[in-house]
Amino acid sequence: MKALVVPQPIANDVMLGQQALLAFPYEPAADVAEFLMVSGDEPLPDEYTLGLALGYQLGVVTINRVSPSTDVPGFFEWEVAPKMLVAPKAMHLEPDTFTPVAETDYTPLEIETIGLFAWLAEPHAAFSPALQAHADALVAIGAQQMPAKYREILAQTGSWQEVDAAWEDAQFEHRNAHMLAHGIPELDFGHQHAELPKLNLKSQHDSE
Repeated sequence: MKALVVPQPIANDVMLGQQALLAFPYEPAADVAEFLMVSGDEPLPDEYTLGLALGYQLGVVTINRVSPSTDVPGFFEWEVAPKMLVAPKAMHLEPDTFTPVAETDYTPLEIETIGLFAWLAEPHAAFSPALQAHADALVAIGAQQMPAKYREILAQTGSWQEVDAAWEDAQFEHRNAHMLAHGIPELDFGHQHAELPKLNLKSQHDSE
């Protein structure tokens, strides 16, 4: 098996079957039909990733098809699908590099017990207890990795909605500051907190 870094939140979305395409400026080696997906140490900029574990093994992913990108010259689209979840384990790898891993380097979670595929077949259902416990373990890791500002909000309120709202406010202020720096008047359309997507390997307590 080989491991490959995929940044958050894309890595999370792939493991939940919410994203089936990855784009890389290279093709996988001919002998690589699947890989151990490791979340990147750094998330994609300006993407909501609070509570998502960074630098951790997430699961094994199958590569079903690779084709040249029709949108970005020089890139390839990998059609992928989750094969199994693995127990959370820190792993820090160089991006864009397939790294060999032994079977003893990761711990597969029993497919039927964890219930990932049952949930993928009915994604609006609640997580199974085992899948929820796995999600909560990852969220606990991701929560500790958040900037101090958001850790403090979560500690004081116990609410992910408060964390989400603070992040969105920060993004709104950042966009306005960027516009002002470029001579564009500040805009205010009655800013309200949007309903942020909750479909991720975060605790079901998100909705509290």
